[in-house]
Amino acid sequence: MNNEIQIKTLLATIIIEAQKELLSPVEFYNLCQKLRKKNITNKFYFLAPNPNLINFKHHKITAHKLCKFLDKLAYYVSHIAEEGHQELFYLQKLSIRLRNTTRKVVLVTKRRADYQSINSGNAMKIEVEVVGAGMIGRVARLRINDGKDIAFKAFFDPDFVWQHGPWAEIPIGIRLKACQVTKDLPEFLFAGQDWAVWEWIYPHTNPQLRTTGITYEQFAKQEGLTRLNPLNRSNYNPYNMRLDPGGIQKEYWGRRFHDFLRGIVFYFRKVHREGLKSLTPYLSGSSLCYLWLRLVALIFPRVTQTQLRSSHD
Repeated sequence: MNNEIQIKTLLATIIIEAQKELLSPVEFYNLCQKLRKKNITNKFYFLAPNPNLINFKHHKITAHKLCKFLDKLAYYVSHIAEEGHQELFYLQKLSIRLRNTTRKVVLVTKRRADYQSINSGNAMKIEVEVVGAGMIGRVARLRINDGKDIAFKAFFDPDFVWQHGPWAEIPIGIRLKACQVTKDLPEFLFAGQDWAVWEWIYPHTNPQLRTTGITYEQFAKQEGLTRLNPLNRSNYNPYNMRLDPGGIQKEYWGRRFHDFLRGIVFYFRKVHREGLKSLTPYLSGSSLCYLWLRLVALIFPRVTQTQLRSSHD
């Protein structure tokens, strides 16, 4: 218990730093590595699930145990599950006696989503539906104890430090949450090293009806941050509400070139790890069209922005 408190205390200092300013992926990674070198822990968890979102006391499952389960779920979602796949999990705390010692463990039971009528007792029910995949990870919709839907992103290559992935997305989420940038972006909830949990944005979620928070455009102007990429329309709902933050970062000279090089390294690692077939999803008609639009936007940024504004009007 003392070790767990120590970990939380040290992580709190990193989170406070991330709340004060947007840390780059390298800065955030290095802060966590300093903590890892102290041999205190190899796993990091950032922020905690809101008690209003999940009732831990009723199920006797701690937030830490839930996060440990999500570590396993991240591997399952990113490596095994396909789009549209559904699963149902039950987490239940049990006491077992081994060699005259009583230990408390969490039993995880998996059921197909269409077989929900089982005796679950006071177990925590977690419904999982894989809804899609992007460049850096696969997203599943989670529903815990028939509560609100939340977006669970499992990263494909969580160890790689670049402008996407957990080492970028987690400090982005912490900073945006601290500054209440939630008008047209989902709210960051909590995360582990290999996954992140965000507010679920529905097709009917309208930023004009959200009474709190500021828009990202307002915040980006204040902080000197990159603009959101409007070309990938699949990353927006019908009301132009962003589904995830993307690769937000500070603007600096040579940023696009640096991002391009890191992107090449990411895809090289992907091919080396999974083979050339891993690039098949990026060779579809829609993906090639998007890449073409990106190229045009890089060459003629003002023309592209004008066309996008007129298409939204």
